[in-house]
Amino acid sequence: MTLKDRRRDDGPDADSYKTESFKHEALRRLLQADIARMRPDEALPTERQLAERYDVSRATARRALQALREDGLIRSVRGVGTFVSHPQITKTSTLTSFSEDLRSRGYQPSAELLAAEVVEADLHHATALGVDPGTALHRIERLRLGDDFPICLETVYLSAERFPSLDESLLKGSLSEALQNTHGVRVVRATQQIRAVNVTGRQARLLGVKEGSAALLVRRTAFDDTGHVVEYGESLCRGDLYEFSLVVTK
Repeated sequence: MTLKDRRRDDGPDADSYKTESFKHEALRRLLQADIARMRPDEALPTERQLAERYDVSRATARRALQALREDGLIRSVRGVGTFVSHPQITKTSTLTSFSEDLRSRGYQPSAELLAAEVVEADLHHATALGVDPGTALHRIERLRLGDDFPICLETVYLSAERFPSLDESLLKGSLSEALQNTHGVRVVRATQQIRAVNVTGRQARLLGVKEGSAALLVRRTAFDDTGHVVEYGESLCRGDLYEFSLVVTK
């Protein structure tokens, strides 16, 4: 079916259809509907194939694809092709865990444990957790996944005195849920600092992106209902999948 055929179904008048801007926007809407029925990482037709299929110029097909890239719906790999993007995760000011955020977007959350060790607190981590330097801390490094797809590289520190034993089997899901279920500790408040960074070699390999790709570094300190620090963590989130939406009031 050509774009002209689809146009008749949608009902725009012929004069509007003649304009290049309308053709580009009409094709974008058609492709957007097609993408909604496709799976992440599924390949789209090439510019030439789209031009032939919908009876438009390659320039029109190119503009439509560019608009979809800007919307975050597709991604292109030079020399390989154009693919449906994974759903973007929007983090709001509401206190939610990584697992809750992913479930809300239709992902199945999981975690790959990279390291679980006891270390001595340096000045930075001691200050963040409100303990003395040299205090024993659990250091937990995990790759957070959605549908087995890497999304975030996370390192969390907790007091080894407060949590003397952490079963590694609990570290493959939500740490917040594990602490509440096994230790009765519930996080009720958190402070976060967010800044843009570029990933390095190991980080890029784990996250499945090119070295130097944009990412968001999130530093988070979580508190329980008594005001004590529960954990301090640093999360490196893929810039192409994560965005933060915050409400600012005066």
